[in-house]
Amino acid sequence: MNALLPRTGLAIQWIGDPRDLRPLYGEWQDLADRSGADIYLSPAWFDVWWRHFSHDRRLVCLVARENGVLAGLLPFCMETIRVGPLAFRIARLAGTDPHCMIFKLPLDATRAADILEAALNHLLLVRHCDAVSFTPVSELAGHRILLQSLCLNNPGISLTDAPEGSHIVFDLPDRFESFLDGISKKRRSQFRRDIKGLQNLFSMTAHRSAPDSAAFAEFVAFHNLQWQAVNKGGHFTDWPGSADFYRDLADQTTVGGQVQLFTLRSTAGPLTGQFALVASKTAHWRLPARSLDPEADRLSAGKVGLLLMIEQLIGDGVTRIEAGRGAYDYKLSYGGTAVPVHRMLVIPATTVGRRRAKAVLAWADVLNLVYYRAWFLKFAPKLRQVTGQKPRALWRSWIRSRL
Repeated sequence: MNALLPRTGLAIQWIGDPRDLRPLYGEWQDLADRSGADIYLSPAWFDVWWRHFSHDRRLVCLVARENGVLAGLLPFCMETIRVGPLAFRIARLAGTDPHCMIFKLPLDATRAADILEAALNHLLLVRHCDAVSFTPVSELAGHRILLQSLCLNNPGISLTDAPEGSHIVFDLPDRFESFLDGISKKRRSQFRRDIKGLQNLFSMTAHRSAPDSAAFAEFVAFHNLQWQAVNKGGHFTDWPGSADFYRDLADQTTVGGQVQLFTLRSTAGPLTGQFALVASKTAHWRLPARSLDPEADRLSAGKVGLLLMIEQLIGDGVTRIEAGRGAYDYKLSYGGTAVPVHRMLVIPATTVGRRRAKAVLAWADVLNLVYYRAWFLKFAPKLRQVTGQKPRALWRSWIRSRL
């Protein structure tokens, strides 16, 4: 489906077959590079993500050109969520999940508002979606203000905007010594002492790699050991299909150095691991792992690993690390900042549209409270201590309810 927006001069194309996107991968990556888009909206990431997670979803991808040049590309996936007799059709950015924090979309800055408006009008008025979700949205995200402005000035659409916790961000200087100056003198001294202690006791060495699938599988096993020790599943157990997805991603040569592992090793094996995704000047620190050795823990191997990763990223010219959702005191004490996160859905500005969205959001909140907060986080771990059962993956229905 093609259209020309006379008011803007943009040529809009809608693509529904992911195979038809492949000829655009080169242009898409160029656009992502010049706009500073996050890795989650790059072609290499999308290609692997769609193969692993597209079940029951339909691609609806906006391709915008100005004078023949790619000015914006937004891949959405549509799916239907059922709440009793209510079928709720929702569109969200393909390639994202409840952990994916997007700062910049692959849009030319001067045309971003026009392209976003075209996307919302098409998805809500032509495709008849009940909502377009951008959740989670950081307060630092460039599209947050755009969405608020578009919904304020367009009488046909409305915005649901609610607090959704926080995430941690490290804004980095151009020198590691400047970064260290920003933390307490006590922590600086401890960091230097711990490095010496780890080198003396473990012959510690620091490594950075762009892993293939085999190397990433080793990291998965290392990460799992840490969580199994406390009778929990860890990320790769909790999130179904995530281990296979990342192993596949690591093997894609087009990803290059964007998938990175930062490892501290002893002569006997790994002491810590840090898994990050790097694109443009932004690193998304996805997961840490650490040894269960009590001496390594005494010497704060995990915190040393974090700071040495930060040192290498600063050396690479990275200016921001997105360090995950939730409140972690150690991240804050080592230079991170807690940034509010929003749940943002654009819906039709009708009485029926608002009521449908309100019903689904209420159901999602109840499911989150009863299943995730009460059962998954509290009661299930206690029950496993009695029964000896292994941790199970998160319900797919709960994952999809994170609107």
